[in-house]
Amino acid sequence: MRRPAFIVLGFAAAAAIAQTAPPAGSLERGRYMVLTGHCNNCHTAGYAPTNGKVPEEKWLMGNPVGWRSKSGTTYGTNLRLYVANLSEDAWVQAIRTAEPRAPMPWWSLRATSDDDLRAMYRYIRSLQPLGNPAPAFLPPGEAPPRPYQQLPDMS
Repeated sequence: MRRPAFIVLGFAAAAAIAQTAPPAGSLERGRYMVLTGHCNNCHTAGYAPTNGKVPEEKWLMGNPVGWRSKSGTTYGTNLRLYVANLSEDAWVQAIRTAEPRAPMPWWSLRATSDDDLRAMYRYIRSLQPLGNPAPAFLPPGEAPPRPYQQLPDMS
């Protein structure tokens, strides 16, 4: 059976990515998962607007720019502080059970393997626990300070 070219190319691309991905459980794998999981887009101030040109020593320190929706305003957590007093098992459990507010794609993170979640945890823990906690959630109707991102109403 002849497959369309895009399917064959998709298999080839997946194989190439699998061959270049660092081994499961390593710090390099955790860094890789943070990058390919786009964690920095929300959890690192200035990362998305600068097309990722934020030095690694500033990664995952939270974000003062809020994400506002009809459900309120959320902020990207300082993951360095979040994991500082959290065990690896508690991290995996939190990922498996939590349903954070939008725009956090918790359903995607939940599909991540335990080995990759543990690698992410180890990578984040390898970073110095620097920075300040992210601003607290603001309920609907409470205006956040600027700047913030307005999320579309999807209802």
